Formats: sequence, structure tokens, C-alpha cells
Amino acid sequence: MTTDNWIVTCILVATIIAFLLDRFRLDMVAFVSLLALLLTGILTPAEATDGFSNSLVLMIAGLFVVGGAILESGVADLAGRWLGRLGGTSTIRLTVTVMLTSALLSAFLSSTGTVAVMLPVVLNLCRRAEVSPSKLLIPLAFGASLGGMLTLIGTPPNMVVNQELRDAGLETFQFFSFAPAGIVMLGLGIVFMCTIGTRLLPRQLPGAEGVTRKQGFVSRPELIHSYNVGDQIRKIRIPNGSTFAGRTLRDIGLRTTYHANALAVSTDSNRGPVVRKCNPETLLQPGDTLYIKSSNEDALQKLILDGQMKLVASSATLPKEVHLAELIIPPRSEFVGRTVRDVDFFRVYGAMVLALHDGNQPVTTRTSDTTLGPGDTLLIAANASALKRLSKARNNIVLVSEQEEESDSPLTPTARWVIMILVGMLIALSTGIVANVTAVLVAAALMVLAGAFRGSNVYQSINWESIVMIASVMPLATALEKTGTLDLVVSAIVESPGLTSPRALLLLLFVVTSLLSQAISNTATSVLIAPLALELAEQLGVSPYPLLMGVALAASTAFSTPVASPINALVTGAGGYRFGDFLKVGVPLQLLILLGTLAIVPLLFPFNP
Repeated sequence: MTTDNWIVTCILVATIIAFLLDRFRLDMVAFVSLLALLLTGILTPAEATDGFSNSLVLMIAGLFVVGGAILESGVADLAGRWLGRLGGTSTIRLTVTVMLTSALLSAFLSSTGTVAVMLPVVLNLCRRAEVSPSKLLIPLAFGASLGGMLTLIGTPPNMVVNQELRDAGLETFQFFSFAPAGIVMLGLGIVFMCTIGTRLLPRQLPGAEGVTRKQGFVSRPELIHSYNVGDQIRKIRIPNGSTFAGRTLRDIGLRTTYHANALAVSTDSNRGPVVRKCNPETLLQPGDTLYIKSSNEDALQKLILDGQMKLVASSATLPKEVHLAELIIPPRSEFVGRTVRDVDFFRVYGAMVLALHDGNQPVTTRTSDTTLGPGDTLLIAANASALKRLSKARNNIVLVSEQEEESDSPLTPTARWVIMILVGMLIALSTGIVANVTAVLVAAALMVLAGAFRGSNVYQSINWESIVMIASVMPLATALEKTGTLDLVVSAIVESPGLTSPRALLLLLFVVTSLLSQAISNTATSVLIAPLALELAEQLGVSPYPLLMGVALAASTAFSTPVASPINALVTGAGGYRFGDFLKVGVPLQLLILLGTLAIVPLLFPFNP
């Protein structure tokens, strides 16, 4: 091996290790590896920046915009709820419905967006059917992953292998080329989850304290009880003569001195009580009723004594204007690693965090100092407008349950245009009348012009971490080819006596891709493995299509760990799953998809060129 071979190999290994450790942002890891290739002279500046102008990257960015428009317009929510009604009360029927719905949505939306839309729908279905969420949330996540196998745009790895064919000057896959194999894999997944899988899923969730571990997801009393905050919500009357009357919450030091959070103030009027949202400048008047959350009994007694106030109820019921809701922190959220105080939910969204659940137990004291992690659930109090803002912040938080019965989200006035543009894009992609990237970018532009987004929401709909990560990893594959490192790996595999069979080669590529996808991004995995598959096909004189299709299918089998994909982590907290739950269900399903791939892919895409 030459010096350049060693340099590229070291950079590749260091990048994979950094991905595995998951201590740094994926885009930063990929970008640093790109800089390393540039600074060591392995790549020229033009080669190093080629990924940022690649049509694949532009196409993925455009699809984020299209998917964001579908979410913003309410089309995805409506589709999820409409199909969710077909589930009935049977666990098997619910499993089939949930998996089919999530698969169909993820065939055209990102899998993370699909799960974010479907999560509250499935939780509501669980409540109605009295089924434990642990029986349906892993099927929801797995259905979204399997749905990515159905279309060209279902998941980035599909587009990566297609781009590899285009770069090699070969005929590319068509929009529905993935569908025959994908339908078989989805069918295998549904049958497995309805038979063996449902028996492997936890029958009863461990612990019963967190709302994410109960069946009543939208009942206000259960929300309060599940987070153990029932005895911390107090109702205090401010009588005439109170020393706090005529002063603001900031003036009396409600939060700083008495360690209490104000949730609402109710003022009597001729038309009945008027409930006001609290902020530091809220003015207290004689006769007002103050609703607070306090976990410090001594500070509470001091507050009542100093203010000459009256404790009306030590376990109060909040007024109907104060809505309770539950949020989940998704993976890659900007809030991961930050404390509740740092995020400042009240300033950003107008919501007060009452408690949180970290997967082990509720945290009701010193909540503001608690560091947030992926999968953590939060109980918040907010008004109706704040809940609308929260529901639109899917990249950082997912609103999964509210205190009242969920109602269908109304479609926005632009919904019909969104549907028409989407249908037009799908027709263009499936017929090939224009280049795929052209169809997607035109659709994205039309979505914006149609008014599907407001303000800068169009930029927020793009997952920039994924875009930068993909654009930065692609030159690493270029470096492997340029230095001959890829040829060395190919030669070692070709010269191996056990890998002369094309089916054995397909098996090897599937296993390697599937294993790597359990630990690092499936997109990054496919970027690295796809050139290897193409080179091996050329060296052995076999068709590259079955090998690349096998890589694409394997990249969508991130089933075995809660950190294998963002969607697994998203359902972990809501379903109360343990690491072992994914292993018990995911490993057999991966083996089943492997066998299905070995059986069906060579029939659909023969090895003979």
C-alpha cells in the first residue's frame, strides 16, 4: 500500500469510529474528514467541493422541501388519521394498518417525518383500542423503514445507488424499480410482526409512572398523575390587603425567591373568570386566582405568608384555557444536550415545562437544570396558540399527545395545490419526461410559490445536517477510487475463493451494509459501499443491478438497536422500549429480509449482464 492508501484508510476508519461514538454531529464529522482529505492533498479543491454541487444532494434538499410542504399543509396528517381509522381494535389489524400506512407515507416522505406525523395518531389508536403502545410503535418505525424500499425517493440510499449508476454511464433505476422487491420485503415484515414479532415485543411496559408507559395518553388527570405533578399544582387566592396585590410576578420574585412557576392567573369579571397567560410582567390584582407549580413546600408556605395569600387547593385542577401536552425530543434535535433552561420553552414557544421523563423515571424537581436527551418526554402547559407553534417544530420536538381528544388537523388553503404539485412530480419521476433532479427542484419551487410555507419555514424544512453530511462524505468515496484503495479491497474480495459466486457476493454486501447501518447513517453507508459494489460487479463480469439493489435494501434494515436510525430513537421513549427489545425483534427481521433479498433480487435483476 502506498502512503496515499494509508492516509485514506486512516481517515475512513477515523470517520467511521467518530460516527459510531455519536458524540459529535454527523455533519461535523463528515466535514472534518473532508478537510483532512483536502489538507493532505488527496483531493483537489474542486474534487473536495464536488459533493455540494452534486445533483443527488440538490435532489435530496428539494425532497425535504416537498416533504415539508406536505406536512405544513396538513395533507400528511389527514392521510395518517384517515388510514388510522381502518385499524379497528384488533392488535393484528392495527399492526397491519400502522405498518402499511407508515410504509406508504415514507415511500414519498422522509421516514422521520412519517413517524413524527404518525406517532400521535398511533398513540390515539392505542388509547381507543386499549392496546399497549409497545405493541405498535416498533411496527410503526419498522414500517417506515420498509416503506423506504418502495420508490426511488423513499430513502437517500436508493438515490445514492442510482447516482452511482448514472456516474458510471449505465442505465439507471426507474422510479418504481424498487417496488417489486420492496413490496416483498414489506410483506415479509408485516407477516413477521403479526406473528413472531408481536410475541417478542414487551407485553406490559416496565414501570407505570411515565405517561409514555400508559394507555391513557390524552386524559388530563392521567397526564398529571403519570408525571407525578398532581400535588405540585397549587391554586392560590390573592385577597384584598395582600402585600403582592398591584405587583408583578417579577417584582415579588415568584421564580427566583419562592422557586415557583406561574401557570395562569384567573380574574373575575362580569362575564365570568378571565384566564390570562403568565409572564414576568403579569400584574396581580386583589381577587385574582394564581395557579402555580411548586415542589418546595417550605418556599410555598413562605410565599403564602409573605404575600398574605390564601391556599385554595393543594392539588388544583387547571383551568380549561391551560392545555397540557406531551412532547418528545427526537434524535438530532437542536435541544439534545441542552438544559430546559437553555432552551427556554416559554420564550420560544410560550410553553411551561412542568416535568419530564428520561425513560427511567419522572423528573419533577429542578427540571430547568435537567439536560435533554433523545427520546426524553416533556409535560408542558400552554395555550392553544403555543400548541400550534409546537406542532410545527417537528425537527426539534414532536407533539405526541394533548389533554383532549385529538381532532383532525384542518387542511390549509394551499393543500389542493400541494397535492396537485406532488402528483405532477410523481408522474414526472415515474415517466422520466425530465431528469429526476429537475422534477424535484421544480416541485419544490412550486410548493414555495403556492404558499405552502410561511416565512423561513422553507429553510427549516431542510435537514441541513443530512445535506452537509452527504455532500462531505461523497468525496471520501472519490478518494477511495482515486488512490486505488477501492481497487485493493475489490482485488482482495475477488481473489477470495469463497466469494466467486455472485450470490455469495450479494450476501457479503448485504451483511456489511446492514451491519454498518445499525451504527452509522444508512446514507453514509451506501455512499461508501455503492462504489465497492459497482467495482466488484465490473471485476467479476456480473450485472451491477442486483448488487446495488441489495445494498439499497440492506441500508433500510436498521432494525436492531434504538440508535440504528432516528425513527427507532423517536419511538423508544414513547413505547418504553429497552435496548434488548430492538435486538429481539430486529435481528430476526434483518435475517428474514436478508433471505428475501437473496431469493427475490436475482429473479428481478439477473446476475448475467
